Amino acid sequence: MISPYWLLLWLGLGAGEEQHYATSTRHLAFLLQVEDELLATVRQYAVELQQKVDTMRVLQAEWMARRVEARADPDSYVANPLRSLPLMRRMHVDARKWLDFARLEVGQESLKQLADFDLSGISPMDFQEAADGLLRIQEIYDLDERDMARGKLRHKHYNSRLSSADCLALGVHLEDLQKGRLSGKWLEVALEQYEDKWEPIHRLLQVGRSQIWQQLGLTLISTHDLQASHAAFTKAVEGASESEDVEIARHLADNLGYHFVHQRNCQGRSRLPVQSSLRCHYSAEGSAFLRLAPLRMELLSRDPLVAVYHEVVSAAEQRHLMLLSESQLQRQRGHQYDKIRTFASASVAANATPTVEQLHRRLEDITGLDLAESEPLRILNYGIGGQYYIHVDCEQPQTHVEPYPKEYRLATVLLYLSDVRLGGFTSFPALGLGIRPNRGSALVWHNANNAGNCDYRALHAACPVLLGTRWVASKWISGSGGQWRRKPCRK
Repeated sequence: MISPYWLLLWLGLGAGEEQHYATSTRHLAFLLQVEDELLATVRQYAVELQQKVDTMRVLQAEWMARRVEARADPDSYVANPLRSLPLMRRMHVDARKWLDFARLEVGQESLKQLADFDLSGISPMDFQEAADGLLRIQEIYDLDERDMARGKLRHKHYNSRLSSADCLALGVHLEDLQKGRLSGKWLEVALEQYEDKWEPIHRLLQVGRSQIWQQLGLTLISTHDLQASHAAFTKAVEGASESEDVEIARHLADNLGYHFVHQRNCQGRSRLPVQSSLRCHYSAEGSAFLRLAPLRMELLSRDPLVAVYHEVVSAAEQRHLMLLSESQLQRQRGHQYDKIRTFASASVAANATPTVEQLHRRLEDITGLDLAESEPLRILNYGIGGQYYIHVDCEQPQTHVEPYPKEYRLATVLLYLSDVRLGGFTSFPALGLGIRPNRGSALVWHNANNAGNCDYRALHAACPVLLGTRWVASKWISGSGGQWRRKPCRK
């Protein structure tokens, strides 16, 4: 219970009224006493728990001493009536009492006092004011965050310090204020101040080393230091225990990893492994048309399927598609900050013109798919810097569905209608593939695996155009599995 003196002080401060603790040393002194009372109650509860644990350990030691003697020859051990009788008594009488003792909830009075503690009057604003005050001191007096954390103010050491949890909280607060660089400095100090001896407490309070690395990774993203951010997320995942929530770090580490592979793909630094058995050959499978006029196919990946068919779209057909779309091109832009999509697009129905219908049938021959339920052809035009960042063309439904549902796209065909002087590659980060635009070619890939589910290895992107313009036509093939002319086996 709070002592009478502090209770009177609490009443004098106006109990129940909103207080701003950080702006008054008198209010802060009251919080110090509340913390003392809270710790005293926790200490008493821990003592009562420890007494129960000590008693259980004495019981365990007594039982183990007997078991060591009986383990060698249990039958001979219980054949002695001076041993069998005590065994029966222990199991009939003692064991019941020990089980009752084990089920006994100790420290109920202390638990009630802990439950009665009311901390609702301490608001997030109180911490924010305290943090702002400390950061104001740092700025005005030009103090180093490492010196402050170690208790040094204006060239003099005081008997005080900031814990790693304190520094983490300051880093989070600064990130909320969009002061990423200073936030990063405080988070680095949080790692330096970390004490392994308090590890169980840190993990309980979710201020462990992995949480610090995760927050540092988020802060480094805001300062556009993606390499350092990826390293921080990786350390957060590697050092996390099973009880620590680092899903954000795990997710972003994977995605940043894809980003760096994507960069290499866009720069033309990706290549198939030397041991690859993939080859370029003439494809004559799937239709009478291909048997009469096979297409040159370059197989880039077997699983998931990624292939380039050369000389699919004639120069006249390329011009026809671009002319059809020019009057209806609409700009597509993604998120204001991410800029996932920056291009102009237009839709062209499969029966728009005889030329489009003919091209539509050719795509059916190439893919082995019935395109009756597919989406319209989309003509996309990318200018300088135009891109479509890493994404998938299908999204797995949250609830169970049959394989090959209509809700997502099973395959994609990308027709290259122009060359690009520099940039504009198609990137597959999970596969390490970067495909240069080749006018007249068709890039085909499967978005669904053999089980009929969305295959996230088919992540892909359109790299920014560095010089020139990028014209493509995309065909998203969606619908039921019945549209597979040559349906793959399901695993």
